[in-house]
Amino acid sequence: MRKITAFIIVLIIFASVFVFAGCEDKTPDAIADNFENLAEKGSFDIKSGGKGDSVVFDFGKEITFNALALKEKGSEITSFRIYADNESEPFYGNDFIDKYRYCSFATVTASKVRIEVLDCREEWSLSSPEAYYVQDTNSDFEVMSYIMTDTAAMLTEEQADIAKYVTDFNLFSAIYFDKDGNLRFTDFTINGQTVEGKEAIKLAIKRLREVNPSAKITATILGNKDFDDGLAVEERCSSAMGDNAEKLINNIVALVDECGLDGIAFDYEYPRSMKDFDIYADFLKELKNRLPEGKQLNAALSSWNISPVFLSKKDIQCIDRIEIMAYDMFDDYGNHSTFYSSCYSILKEFESKGVPLEKVRLGIPYYSRPINGDSYWGNYGDVADKLSPFENTFVEEYTDLDGVKHPALSNYYNGRQIVYDKTCYAIDIGVGGVMLWHFGTDSFDPDLSLTVQIAKAIESRS
Repeated sequence: MRKITAFIIVLIIFASVFVFAGCEDKTPDAIADNFENLAEKGSFDIKSGGKGDSVVFDFGKEITFNALALKEKGSEITSFRIYADNESEPFYGNDFIDKYRYCSFATVTASKVRIEVLDCREEWSLSSPEAYYVQDTNSDFEVMSYIMTDTAAMLTEEQADIAKYVTDFNLFSAIYFDKDGNLRFTDFTINGQTVEGKEAIKLAIKRLREVNPSAKITATILGNKDFDDGLAVEERCSSAMGDNAEKLINNIVALVDECGLDGIAFDYEYPRSMKDFDIYADFLKELKNRLPEGKQLNAALSSWNISPVFLSKKDIQCIDRIEIMAYDMFDDYGNHSTFYSSCYSILKEFESKGVPLEKVRLGIPYYSRPINGDSYWGNYGDVADKLSPFENTFVEEYTDLDGVKHPALSNYYNGRQIVYDKTCYAIDIGVGGVMLWHFGTDSFDPDLSLTVQIAKAIESRS
């Protein structure tokens, strides 16, 4: 078991933060080394301005491109649009440029682009952009979606059309474990009938296989439900995964076999002590050794989980897919899943910690959070027809988890364009896939669906 003083922990965390903070915001080598910067010889007419101002970047020749890397000196721009040559309709738009923004879109041919700033906090200034034509990248890119067990079991034809774009499903809300290593199942009402949990899982798998025969299906097992044991989550998990690990592993392996699952996933939020982390790491290694050949072991993790004193690079080798929870990460303005903080920066941080990007699935939220951080999660599907494809903020009234009603406030979603951007960026730098939370909160109008946007992004790179 690892032993380390609190002082050393603080030093390690401080050092890692310092080193990471000093990294320059630049286009990753996976893009810059493999694709020509077509804007290298271009120039701006001007580089700065205020609300309503535009700048023109002249490439010096006509080029064909499908990605622009923009950089702002600061973080002032809050809404912008990009136009090709003298066109009056933008081919791209979004909210923040920030210190780095990778803009992706259908192929454009132009000799100039005009960047119009619709809104900003203060005067802004841009660095010269980079332009790339990216193609023939990761053909094995995965689209994994969490899906509630009863939603999967009762999948409608409308939902089934969207489900065809998913390569991997993760059933949740059905399986829990107690401190003694027993599996506990949630019963569901399916088509008006009460169905025991394990049978509901089988029905869900059957329905998903009908609509998407090639998709892999895993199930998440949680230890966050109190079965009258009075334990905190980490105490229950450490009991089940430590002293009762043999029983829990036997039960999991039997469940995989009985239900025909393609693997098992854990969403353990979070171990609190180094001892808890040690127990979790040892349990995952033993479970992976015991799972049948070809069955996946997946885990949802945050960046701070991975360090020399928590889960080390060696510890995570047994995990087949690492799902990055790149949401609920509020920036200074209350936005919980922007491109810069929850795509660019977090992927750079995981890579800097030695995590193989091909094992990573980048989390994309299909929900909103209020900019004040209230306990409210709004469904994208409820506002999809009202949310501009180029924006992510929607002002709405809401009722939080405590039943308190709040007046209209800005809620930050991930709209169609930013989802397209995150997907293309993940593909272009070699990430293994995306993770969607969760299927039931998408729009099932194909023109509005975020899952369809992900499919379009993948197609654009192939």
